[in-house]
Amino acid sequence: MKNGIATLSNDDTLALMKGTWGRAQERDRQILQFLLHTGLKINEFVSLNVVDVYSGKRVKKVLVITDAHSTKVPRRIPLDREAREAIAVILEFNESQGMESNLEGPFIISRQRNRKDGSYRITSRQVQRIVKTLREDAELEFKTTPQTLRHTFARGILEQGTDLKTLQTLLGHRSIKTTRDLYGFEIHA
Repeated sequence: MKNGIATLSNDDTLALMKGTWGRAQERDRQILQFLLHTGLKINEFVSLNVVDVYSGKRVKKVLVITDAHSTKVPRRIPLDREAREAIAVILEFNESQGMESNLEGPFIISRQRNRKDGSYRITSRQVQRIVKTLREDAELEFKTTPQTLRHTFARGILEQGTDLKTLQTLLGHRSIKTTRDLYGFEIHA
């Protein structure tokens, strides 16, 4: 990886995940788990609806992300066991908060109504605050953001032997050059 790109070590990831308590914090931990196992951009994540991750009967095994600004083929992201478990916990949390199981409703809900559109869809800023709070609880030394989680996902995929072209597809980069420039170098945790 390019020098200067912050990623979480396995110890950092464990510390971050242990820094949560209570029902809402369990939801927050599952948000981190989902992001670490999908590599989604924050705007893609907060835009997800229940139907994107849940068929009405079971959690989906593949997440399909369509770029609204492009005519290219939608990107398919496999959902591993940890990501699917995170989805199940998040959906249970939504129900515990009185949110009806509306497939077209937001996947991640906020505890407060969104001022812009009156929905309970979580905002990018709220996700950033969750990550910051958990980083502070874990006493991590460096700035940790949703983008750090995305880089950590990419590092993990590369460590498993995935080639840059596959990583480009998973991350939704338009150019292999972007992927190569960011991740085509030696990996440092």
